[in-house]
Amino acid sequence: MEVIRRAVALDDWSGTFEATAAIDRKSSALGVIDSSLRGIGQVILVNNPVTGLLFLLGICLHWPWAAVLTLGCAVVSTVVATTLHYDHESIRKGLYSFNGTLFGVLGAVFLLGEWAIHAVVISLFAAALSVPVMKITVEILVVKLDAPALTLTFALLGSLLLLLLPATAHGRANLALLQPVTRSEAATDPALRAQLDGPAADFAEGLFNATFRGIGQVVLMDSVLVGVLIVLGIAAASRIGAVMAVLGSIAGALAGLGIGADGYAVYHGLWGYNGAVVAVGLFGIVLEVRRMTFVASIVAAAVSGLLYGALSQLMAPWGIVPLSFPLVLAILGTVFALKGTPDTLVPIGEHSIAEARLRRGRRGSATETTPR
Repeated sequence: MEVIRRAVALDDWSGTFEATAAIDRKSSALGVIDSSLRGIGQVILVNNPVTGLLFLLGICLHWPWAAVLTLGCAVVSTVVATTLHYDHESIRKGLYSFNGTLFGVLGAVFLLGEWAIHAVVISLFAAALSVPVMKITVEILVVKLDAPALTLTFALLGSLLLLLLPATAHGRANLALLQPVTRSEAATDPALRAQLDGPAADFAEGLFNATFRGIGQVVLMDSVLVGVLIVLGIAAASRIGAVMAVLGSIAGALAGLGIGADGYAVYHGLWGYNGAVVAVGLFGIVLEVRRMTFVASIVAAAVSGLLYGALSQLMAPWGIVPLSFPLVLAILGTVFALKGTPDTLVPIGEHSIAEARLRRGRRGSATETTPR
């Protein structure tokens, strides 16, 4: 029991970082910042402001403009949710700001011009709009279907935004990234490589890049450094989660390599980013910590890579990318497939980290074996 008490105490500084849980009672401004940082961490289903801060640091080191836009959109989402008097606990957990966070990086990547006012306005508007849409998503998925809402809001709104902006005079979309593409008749080159027409990389180097660039691509950043800082951010809350992020990204990359996907896309993390989120989100958060759920999480991560490949082909003629649709489909598919399986799904109200589920199991075992 002493071990359990010590582990629970660690939640003040890791886990869900209870040290700032009541900071909004001291200062509403600090409460908004804390909620926004938690929202940034919730991009990968981690409710911890330190996680969000390390994510933001990674983005900033790679691209300061993207970091500023990301934080601004997270804050706007939090303020809008507060203004609309949505559930206070959900706001404090960052559940109304992670979609807005992603619109910050989306705006930085797909809109032309750094520090441009049009990019700020469009990104902040999209982040604000994501809040009521998230509310609708929650009512349908969480309330009606007892399933997590995830980033379905971002996937839907983001896709519509990428379809709309190239057709407008003032959208100033980066058309180089939004060009319609037809399926190539040429054979795909599965060799892992940094340059599209460059030489093949060593397999170990290629897989390392695919793994950590894949984790960086969770926030649309093609960077090993961002990926490493994201892993460290997850580890600040959950060491198991950090390991699962790496394994999930590897699973997605290997799924792509296994079917002979373009090695350039795999190298730059496009086949791994969904798997990283799927593995972290499923094992110990959405699913209980079991051998079976570990296998299910890795399989789902690999499947999300295949879904990325399929949806890329579906959306390419429209000039858009799958965003987070693959991870949403993989996680929801796993949840619905395992409904009814005993001791498998964690109730939505109890979603936390894998370590918390382990401590809960040990506490239950200790209770069962304690003489009464």
